Amino acid sequence: PSGVAVSSVGGTLYVADTNNHRIRKIDTSGGVTTTLAGSGTDTFADGTGTAASFNFPSGVAVSPDGRTLYVADTFNHRIRKIDTSGGVTTTLAGSGTGTFADGTGTAASFNYPAGVAVSPDGMTVYVGDYLNHRIRKIDTSDGVTTTLAGSGTPAFADGTGTAASFNYPVGVAVSPVGGTLYVADYDNHRIRTIDTSGGDTTTLAGSGTGGSADGTGTAASFSYPRGVAVSPDGMTVYVADTDNNRIRKIDTSNGVTTTLAGSGAFAFADGTGIAASFNYPVGVAVSPDGGTVYVGDESNNRIRQVTA
Repeated sequence: PSGVAVSSVGGTLYVADTNNHRIRKIDTSGGVTTTLAGSGTDTFADGTGTAASFNFPSGVAVSPDGRTLYVADTFNHRIRKIDTSGGVTTTLAGSGTGTFADGTGTAASFNYPAGVAVSPDGMTVYVGDYLNHRIRKIDTSDGVTTTLAGSGTPAFADGTGTAASFNYPVGVAVSPVGGTLYVADYDNHRIRTIDTSGGDTTTLAGSGTGGSADGTGTAASFSYPRGVAVSPDGMTVYVADTDNNRIRKIDTSNGVTTTLAGSGAFAFADGTGIAASFNYPVGVAVSPDGGTVYVGDESNNRIRQVTA
C-alpha cells in the first residue's frame, strides 16, 4: 500500500493498494476493508468495480464532497476518477503514454504520475508528475491539464512557474486554509510549497541532503520523503519520511520540523513516538478532526494510525 486519503464526509479511508492494482476502502471506525475498484491485473480499463483495471496506482485524493476519488494510475500514465458510491471508474486525463504534454483529457500526457491532491473547492486536481519533474493541474470540470510549476529538468531551484525545478516530486497536498500546495520533492530531500494562484515555489524545510535532523527550515533534513498531508487547520504538514522510516511534522508558520513517530529502523512495532517502527512509509493522510494520521506502511504491508 502507498497513497492514503480520508474523506471529510464520513471519514472513510481510501488506499492505493499498489502491487494488488486495486483501490481499497477502510471503515475507520472498525477497520473493515473492502475493494472499491480494480481487477487486480496490471492493465488499463475503465469500468465499474472489479471491471476497472489499474497499473500500480500510487496516489489517491478525495473531493471535498466525498463523492469522487482521484487516482494517480502511475504505470498507466493517467489520472483516473472513481465514483465512491458505485465504484464507476473513468479517465480524467492522460494519453497512457509516458511523455509530457499539456492538453485536454487524453490529449494531455503524464510520465509516471505519483501523487494527487484536490483543491478545497474541488475544481482542481494537482499532480506530482514524477518523471516529468513537474507539478501539473487539471480542471475537474473539463479535464484541461496545464503545468503549475517545474522546468522539467531534474534539479533544484525555487522560482515561479517553469523557473522552479523539482527532482522526482511525489506526494502533493493542499492546505484547506489558503490553498497552499505542499510537495514531497523526493530526490531533493525537501518539502516545497507552491502558491497555487501564481506558481511561486519556495522551500519550507529540508537541507537538500539526505538525513534525519529535526530543526527549522533548511536545518532540518529528510531522506527521500514521498508523502505529505495537511492538518484541517492548515498549521501542520505531516511527512512520510520514507527512507528514514519516520513520520515527521512541520509547523507551517515557521518551518520547525520534529519527529512524530518512528524509530528509524526498518521494522514493525506499534508503540509511542520513537518506540514505533515503520518499513518504508509512503502515504500519509489526516482525519477530518485532525486527531489521527493514517500511514501507508509499504514494506510492512499495513495501514497504520498515529495519534496526531
